[in-house]
Amino acid sequence: TSERRRMDVAGLLTYLKMTSRGDVIDKALDITLSLTNQKNFQVSWGKVPGATHQLVVLACAREHKSLSLKASKCLVNLSEDLYIRKQIVDEDGIKLCVGKLKDVDSEEQQSLYVSLLANLTKDKKPCESFVEENKGEDIEFFFQKYLSSTDEKTKEPVFQHGGYVLTNITQFDFGRKWLVSGVGDKLKRYKCLCLPKYKRMNARDGPSSTAKPTGNFVYHGDIIEAIEEKDDWVKHANGWTAQKWSGLQILYPFEANFKLMIGLTSSKNSICRLSAFQSIRNCSLDKKIITKDTVIVNNLLERLLLPLVVPVLYNQKDRDGMFSKVVSKNEILNKNEAKRGKQVLKDKENPDNNSALVEDVAIKKAILETLLQFAQREDLRQYMDSKRTYIILRELHTLETVKEVIELIIHVQNMFILDNKCLQQPRDEPTTDPNGKGENSGGFRVENEVWTSPDGPLWNSPVDHKAITAANKKREEVNAMKEKGAVHSEDKQKEKAKEGRDATG
Repeated sequence: TSERRRMDVAGLLTYLKMTSRGDVIDKALDITLSLTNQKNFQVSWGKVPGATHQLVVLACAREHKSLSLKASKCLVNLSEDLYIRKQIVDEDGIKLCVGKLKDVDSEEQQSLYVSLLANLTKDKKPCESFVEENKGEDIEFFFQKYLSSTDEKTKEPVFQHGGYVLTNITQFDFGRKWLVSGVGDKLKRYKCLCLPKYKRMNARDGPSSTAKPTGNFVYHGDIIEAIEEKDDWVKHANGWTAQKWSGLQILYPFEANFKLMIGLTSSKNSICRLSAFQSIRNCSLDKKIITKDTVIVNNLLERLLLPLVVPVLYNQKDRDGMFSKVVSKNEILNKNEAKRGKQVLKDKENPDNNSALVEDVAIKKAILETLLQFAQREDLRQYMDSKRTYIILRELHTLETVKEVIELIIHVQNMFILDNKCLQQPRDEPTTDPNGKGENSGGFRVENEVWTSPDGPLWNSPVDHKAITAANKKREEVNAMKEKGAVHSEDKQKEKAKEGRDATG
């Protein structure tokens, strides 16, 4: 019963005090950790006064690293519950995570606190706390370490759940503004991405700076001053850099961080890709953040369209104006479909041919929601039209089977159909088949279902992803190892022990 479970929680808490012996606390934490992934136990834990506080105290204990790690794992599991998440935040849980990320050296521990942050930031108040704790240079620290860090051997992201933190924060207007201007006083808002031959220079350094190269970001006071003195600073900056610093690319405010986020869209890791596309979708709600210049400079539209390419070969007329990578991927998919008897191609070695994205419904929805926001703006709609976005959506429509995705495709298509200036229109002989099947399927005009909402839906509600629990992470890792034909020796020992118990039982 619930009363019995609360008594069990109260009993465990008597052994989880800092005054208890270390071995006693360690054993009590093992028992607690084994129960924290159960929903009933989470509910009972949240109802016991002071229970979460005691775990947070143990998690903050610097002198007992092993106990701190186990207590943190318990917090990750318990943070799946909304009520306990609020308790952890009230106990300065965000500050705990940010502090631990700077103190601990082990990637396992860092990954744990990133996962805890991913759970806690699903609500508005903890997101505000996170932004408050990450003023100044911490934003760049977070981006470069926990969104850009990759394993040297596998080239996979080390902290794949860091993207969820970004997705959660960009749900809110203050989070998106933080991403734009959150570099504080210590860093300049204007950054430049330079070629390797250029050296990294601080804003106080001149063109003759002898500073040693420390990365591919450069700060230059002359560029910043030139930009700020002109009203039409984008046009002036492009001309200025073309004349004097050929090869130096201006990144507008926000894009120095935005470029790191966009880079995740090419990741082989589906979690990283999903979080990147969802974050871009959230940022697309603010017209001041994502402008036409932002889309063009970062090749953002191309990155959004690539996952929507299907094996149906585009004809020569349709290809005019398309991105070269879109055309290339379409040809490769078409050839491989013919070779494999219309089987879905999963070529992970070619990043431009990442057809695994085609089947990921959540990613397709995030991309289409972003395109929907873009298509509502005339300047972006005309740019999308010039890149044959309608054609790509038309062919995707012929093969798509998920109702929610089809509805989004129709909404975006209608934006082009209702604009007489757009080149893309339905085919000359639109299909009458409502399911998009048949000889002339693909691109039929929806006469009676034109989407009438001028503003479109808003996606400001919390992102719907499962909480990252330590138990789930372990299960994912084990399954991944099994698929590769290897199982952890620890798991093998557990399996043998279980077989022994079954034999004697």
